[in-house]
Amino acid sequence: PQSSPYMLASGSLVRLSSCAVVTVLRAELLPGGSVILADPHGAGNLRVRPNGAIDTQGGRGGWARFWVDREPDGDENSIRLLNVGHHEQRGNDVFLAASIVPADQCSAASAPVPEPPAVLLSDEEKAAFVRDGYLVVRGVVGRELVDAALRAINNQLGQGSGAWELDEDGKEKLAGEVGSKRSSAILNLLHASPARGIAEQLLDGQLSQQVGGQIALRFPLPEDKIGRPPKGNDQWHIDGMKKNGHMSPFQLLLGVALSSQRDDDCGNLCVWPTQHAAVAEAVQRAQAAPPGASSPEDEWRGQRPTLPAEGATQVRLEPGDVVLAHQKLPHSVGLNRSPHIRYQVYFRLSSREYKPAKAAERGLWDNWRVGAE
Repeated sequence: PQSSPYMLASGSLVRLSSCAVVTVLRAELLPGGSVILADPHGAGNLRVRPNGAIDTQGGRGGWARFWVDREPDGDENSIRLLNVGHHEQRGNDVFLAASIVPADQCSAASAPVPEPPAVLLSDEEKAAFVRDGYLVVRGVVGRELVDAALRAINNQLGQGSGAWELDEDGKEKLAGEVGSKRSSAILNLLHASPARGIAEQLLDGQLSQQVGGQIALRFPLPEDKIGRPPKGNDQWHIDGMKKNGHMSPFQLLLGVALSSQRDDDCGNLCVWPTQHAAVAEAVQRAQAAPPGASSPEDEWRGQRPTLPAEGATQVRLEPGDVVLAHQKLPHSVGLNRSPHIRYQVYFRLSSREYKPAKAAERGLWDNWRVGAE
């Protein structure tokens, strides 16, 4: 196969029509005639992964290169993209249907997303975040964005055995574009709503660009387990505590509710208010403790704090609400005794100046706009 340079030149805009990736992509013609299709907003290049999943996290290898041909039954702008990697390495012809964006529509198609309206945090809300370690802001994300994210997630859930894949820890997660953490429907919850601007009022400096959205589904308990006792007071964690010695991979957890959690036991996020300072001090002690102070399996080196009995709070949310939590705030996922799936998306945010390995020694509020005395 070979592309036709006259048909798809470098700089042309292409809109996909056969998969969940809805981003308008910009073509780059390569020597030899294949093309790379880049996300204009910087997420990466379109690729078809070896397992057939499609996303925009590709580089410049065969899985992210395509031969271009006319769509036999389409109009003058209809094309199909043959993935080079699958064709050359697997002997499979994997086609994506697409169309060339006409020249008179290019400006509108590639125009940046307009800035969402600002939601300004009050001094009282900022003080509550510093004191409690978390904050709920109601109605931040509009219904249209919530519905688009739900549509993308539910579409993937309907893919049968192909709906799921294993993550780097061997746990099941949603496959496909929506599970890649780079889906536009998921990222828009942060970038096309006031949520990002709210986070920037708490964090110091510009946000890191390495941001993906984790889809967190909590399925209902089966009928015979609805009456099981709640989780114990010791079943809490902070994100990243088992993955690195500094236990500080990011600064701010931002969750967007996609389903109603108006009561307890709907799979709610459970937090221990005000305990972020105690946990941060415990992390400092753990880092200072000699390696032989406890068993190799104990990442806390004997310094894991005991939290107050009955100290957990279940966060009640409605679709579009945002919950913000300091990375050092202890939390867990509550039981879901309701008949509905709990849908939530989490973003883990940091300022560009944040240094995870030095975070504990620099204190709880280093690289924050709030909390400094």
